[in-house]
Amino acid sequence: MLLNSIVLAAALQASPIQPLLDNALQVSSDAGSYVTYFHEDGTYTTNAGISGTWHVEDGELCVVRATGEAGCAPIESGLALGSSWTAPNAATGAMVTYTIIARD
Repeated sequence: MLLNSIVLAAALQASPIQPLLDNALQVSSDAGSYVTYFHEDGTYTTNAGISGTWHVEDGELCVVRATGEAGCAPIESGLALGSSWTAPNAATGAMVTYTIIARD
């Protein structure tokens, strides 16, 4: 179990998802915004009561909401605090703006 945790931690350190684990992801659209917190155990939570699981597959970040909506989206390269881009929401398909912000 400890070895698996060490291997997972090493893989995450080399992963483009690391900035999302170290920070938070603000998701904004015309309908409003919320903040997503990705956790190293493969779960995520938001300040809007949304939660679920995430994993990386074929270079894409895939999410599955606890309510069942699911999808994958390419992981942007070179992500860092303050990075911002517009793309479809992986779970809903709606166009949103993603911004990496400091984790509270």
